[in-house]
Amino acid sequence: MKKANEKGITMVTLVITVIVLIIITAIGVSTGSEIIKKANLQNINTNMMLIQAKVKTISEQAKFNKDTSNYKGTKVSEISGNEQIDKLQITDKENCYLLSQTDLDSMGLEKITIDEGYVVNYNTNEVMYVKGFETEDTTYYNLTDMKNLSLE
Repeated sequence: MKKANEKGITMVTLVITVIVLIIITAIGVSTGSEIIKKANLQNINTNMMLIQAKVKTISEQAKFNKDTSNYKGTKVSEISGNEQIDKLQITDKENCYLLSQTDLDSMGLEKITIDEGYVVNYNTNEVMYVKGFETEDTTYYNLTDMKNLSLE
Protein backbone atom coordinates (compact mmCIF):
# COMPACT_ATOMS: atom_id res chain seq x y z
CA MET A 1 0.00 0.00 0.00
CA LYS A 2 1.28 3.44 -0.94
CA LYS A 3 0.82 6.44 1.20
CA ALA A 4 -0.75 9.32 -0.53
CA ASN A 5 1.14 12.58 -0.38
CA GLU A 6 4.69 11.30 0.34
CA LYS A 7 7.06 14.09 1.34
CA GLY A 8 10.84 14.29 1.07
CA ILE A 9 13.71 14.72 -1.36
CA THR A 10 13.70 12.54 -4.41
CA MET A 11 16.88 11.05 -5.78
CA VAL A 12 16.62 13.23 -8.91
CA THR A 13 16.45 16.41 -6.83
CA LEU A 14 19.45 15.31 -4.80
CA VAL A 15 21.54 14.53 -7.92
CA ILE A 16 20.66 17.88 -9.53
CA THR A 17 21.62 19.71 -6.32
CA VAL A 18 24.98 17.94 -6.14
CA ILE A 19 25.71 18.72 -9.83
CA VAL A 20 24.90 22.41 -9.32
CA LEU A 21 27.19 22.54 -6.28
CA ILE A 22 30.03 20.91 -8.24
CA ILE A 23 29.66 23.46 -11.05
CA ILE A 24 29.66 26.39 -8.61
CA THR A 25 32.73 24.99 -6.84
CA ALA A 26 34.61 24.55 -10.13
CA ILE A 27 33.89 28.13 -11.14
CA GLY A 28 35.00 29.40 -7.72
CA VAL A 29 38.26 27.43 -7.78
CA SER A 30 39.25 28.58 -11.27
CA THR A 31 38.40 32.19 -10.46
CA GLY A 32 40.35 31.98 -7.21
CA SER A 33 43.37 30.51 -8.98
CA GLU A 34 43.39 33.36 -11.50
CA ILE A 35 43.13 35.96 -8.74
CA ILE A 36 46.07 34.37 -6.89
CA LYS A 37 48.15 34.25 -10.10
CA LYS A 38 47.43 37.93 -10.84
CA ALA A 39 48.35 38.88 -7.26
CA ASN A 40 51.64 36.97 -7.53
CA LEU A 41 52.47 38.72 -10.81
CA GLN A 42 51.69 42.10 -9.26
CA ASN A 43 53.87 41.29 -6.25
CA ILE A 44 56.81 40.25 -8.47
CA ASN A 45 56.39 43.40 -10.60
CA THR A 46 56.32 45.63 -7.53
CA ASN A 47 59.43 43.99 -6.07
CA MET A 48 61.27 44.30 -9.37
CA MET A 49 60.32 47.97 -9.76
CA LEU A 50 61.57 48.73 -6.24
CA ILE A 51 64.84 46.93 -7.01
CA GLN A 52 65.11 48.76 -10.33
CA ALA A 53 64.71 52.15 -8.63
CA LYS A 54 67.54 51.33 -6.19
CA VAL A 55 69.71 49.95 -8.99
CA LYS A 56 69.25 53.18 -10.96
CA THR A 57 70.36 55.21 -7.96
CA ILE A 58 73.43 53.03 -7.35
CA SER A 59 74.27 53.00 -11.06
CA GLU A 60 74.04 56.78 -11.40
CA GLN A 61 76.25 57.29 -8.34
CA ALA A 62 78.80 54.83 -9.77
CA LYS A 63 78.84 56.61 -13.14
CA PHE A 64 79.20 60.00 -11.48
CA ASN A 65 82.01 58.83 -9.17
CA LYS A 66 83.51 56.49 -11.77
CA ASP A 67 83.54 53.82 -9.09
CA THR A 68 81.63 50.54 -9.32
CA SER A 69 82.66 49.26 -5.90
CA ASN A 70 79.20 50.10 -4.53
CA TYR A 71 77.48 47.62 -6.86
CA LYS A 72 75.60 45.10 -4.76
CA GLY A 73 75.54 41.37 -5.47
CA THR A 74 77.75 38.71 -6.98
CA LYS A 75 78.95 39.18 -10.54
CA VAL A 76 77.19 36.72 -12.83
CA SER A 77 80.48 36.18 -14.68
CA GLU A 78 81.87 34.70 -11.43
CA ILE A 79 79.01 32.22 -11.05
CA SER A 80 79.18 28.94 -12.90
CA GLY A 81 76.90 25.94 -13.15
CA ASN A 82 73.70 27.71 -12.06
CA GLU A 83 70.92 26.38 -14.30
CA GLN A 84 68.48 29.09 -13.26
CA ILE A 85 70.87 31.89 -14.25
CA ASP A 86 71.73 30.08 -17.49
CA LYS A 87 68.03 30.20 -18.45
CA LEU A 88 68.19 34.01 -18.37
CA GLN A 89 70.55 33.95 -21.39
CA ILE A 90 72.55 36.92 -20.13
CA THR A 91 74.98 38.32 -22.70
CA ASP A 92 76.49 41.13 -20.60
CA LYS A 93 77.68 39.05 -17.62
CA GLU A 94 80.26 41.65 -16.51
CA ASN A 95 77.56 44.21 -15.65
CA CYS A 96 75.06 41.75 -14.18
CA TYR A 97 74.93 40.85 -10.51
CA LEU A 98 72.94 38.25 -8.59
CA LEU A 99 71.41 39.82 -5.49
CA SER A 100 71.22 38.00 -2.17
CA GLN A 101 68.94 38.80 0.75
CA THR A 102 71.86 40.60 2.42
CA ASP A 103 72.29 42.74 -0.70
CA LEU A 104 68.62 43.70 -0.70
CA ASP A 105 68.79 44.51 3.01
CA SER A 106 71.82 46.76 2.47
CA MET A 107 69.91 48.51 -0.33
CA GLY A 108 67.09 49.30 2.11
CA LEU A 109 64.80 46.68 0.61
CA GLU A 110 64.50 44.35 3.57
CA LYS A 111 60.76 43.81 2.97
CA ILE A 112 61.55 41.99 -0.27
CA THR A 113 62.33 38.37 0.41
CA ILE A 114 64.27 36.27 -2.05
CA ASP A 115 62.95 32.87 -2.95
CA GLU A 116 65.03 32.27 -6.07
CA GLY A 117 66.83 35.56 -6.60
CA TYR A 118 67.06 38.64 -8.76
CA VAL A 119 69.73 39.55 -11.29
CA VAL A 120 70.33 43.20 -12.09
CA ASN A 121 72.23 44.80 -14.94
CA TYR A 122 73.84 47.99 -13.67
CA ASN A 123 74.51 49.12 -17.23
CA THR A 124 70.90 48.99 -18.46
CA ASN A 125 69.15 48.98 -15.04
CA GLU A 126 67.24 45.87 -16.12
CA VAL A 127 65.97 43.54 -13.41
CA MET A 128 65.46 39.81 -13.97
CA TYR A 129 63.63 37.35 -11.74
CA VAL A 130 65.67 34.14 -11.67
CA LYS A 131 62.69 31.88 -11.01
CA GLY A 132 60.61 33.48 -13.74
CA PHE A 133 56.87 33.88 -13.95
CA GLU A 134 55.18 31.03 -15.77
CA THR A 135 52.09 31.33 -17.91
CA GLU A 136 50.52 28.47 -19.81
CA ASP A 137 53.08 28.50 -22.63
CA THR A 138 55.91 30.89 -21.69
CA THR A 139 58.14 31.81 -18.76
CA TYR A 140 58.93 35.49 -18.32
CA TYR A 141 62.10 36.57 -16.55
CA ASN A 142 62.61 40.31 -17.01
CA LEU A 143 60.63 43.27 -15.75
CA THR A 144 60.00 44.73 -19.19
CA ASP A 145 58.17 41.60 -20.36
CA MET A 146 56.27 41.18 -17.09
CA LYS A 147 55.03 44.78 -17.14
CA ASN A 148 53.44 44.13 -20.54
CA LEU A 149 51.95 40.81 -19.45
CA SER A 150 48.24 40.82 -18.78
CA LEU A 151 46.47 37.80 -17.38
CA GLU A 152 42.93 37.52 -18.61
